[in-house]
Amino acid sequence: MESIAQMKPKAPSEHEDGLLEYLEDIIGTSQYKGPIDEALVEMERLTEDRTEKLNRLRLVERERNALEKEKREAENYLRLQNDHVRAQSTLYQYYIWRCLVSEKEVKQEIVGDIYCV
Repeated sequence: MESIAQMKPKAPSEHEDGLLEYLEDIIGTSQYKGPIDEALVEMERLTEDRTEKLNRLRLVERERNALEKEKREAENYLRLQNDHVRAQSTLYQYYIWRCLVSEKEVKQEIVGDIYCV
């Protein structure tokens, strides 16, 4: 009993025993120390991976946001170009309609002249 009371709360090094290690041996949780340490190492590696990927994501987002203005300008240009082509198409359709009307009028004049002679 006295030796337990004199134990340090936690062992100063890995090869010594403290009260915590003694209790872990009694309870049986010391068997989980190895898998927990392995899981902690894996967790550190995954945390580093996550941090690296988050930094890359932030960098890519900054690059994307920097290009947003040019994208909007290109979209506006294409929209104006499309409007221009549609207006030209309407104009050409009007010209074709006027030609057809003129052709019809000319044909009527020719037919009228033939009957008048």
